[in-house]
Amino acid sequence: MLLFVSLALLNGILIGTSRAINGHLGKKVGPLRTSLWNHAVGFIFLSVLIGLFYRNDLAVGTGVPANAWLGGVLGVVFVALNSHVIPRLGASKTTSLVVAAQMLASVAIDSFGKPVSSATVVTLIGAALIIAGVWLSASSTKKNAQREPAQDAVSDHEEARRAVR
Repeated sequence: MLLFVSLALLNGILIGTSRAINGHLGKKVGPLRTSLWNHAVGFIFLSVLIGLFYRNDLAVGTGVPANAWLGGVLGVVFVALNSHVIPRLGASKTTSLVVAAQMLASVAIDSFGKPVSSATVVTLIGAALIIAGVWLSASSTKKNAQREPAQDAVSDHEEARRAVR
């Protein structure tokens, strides 16, 4: 269990890092080109890994439903949206919003066809706490953004007074 928790934490670190990198690339080349290059480089990297470690096991199988291939399309949309939004909102705010949306979507998907239990209630409380955290983070960011220009104006005023003396 500790191995899987560690892998999940490592995955979170890698996702956050890749979002920041893609956000910077998105500023330079745009979100769709960023998504293209992200997936092209990922494809090449994965092709090398598969070539090295899974040469004889490339078959997908015939039992895969057609909608299973949508994961790749959703991945492209995800990277393109992140590359577009991160430069505008910042990496932390974008990540917190994405995590909140992922949590809500996961709770909804896990709840399909299952009876409501105490575990469902605890999960919903956890999702509500994540949403509250995102809301608090967004509202504190707005307050800081509103304060900063006023502080800048005061420091500009002080500089102007010093220059006159």
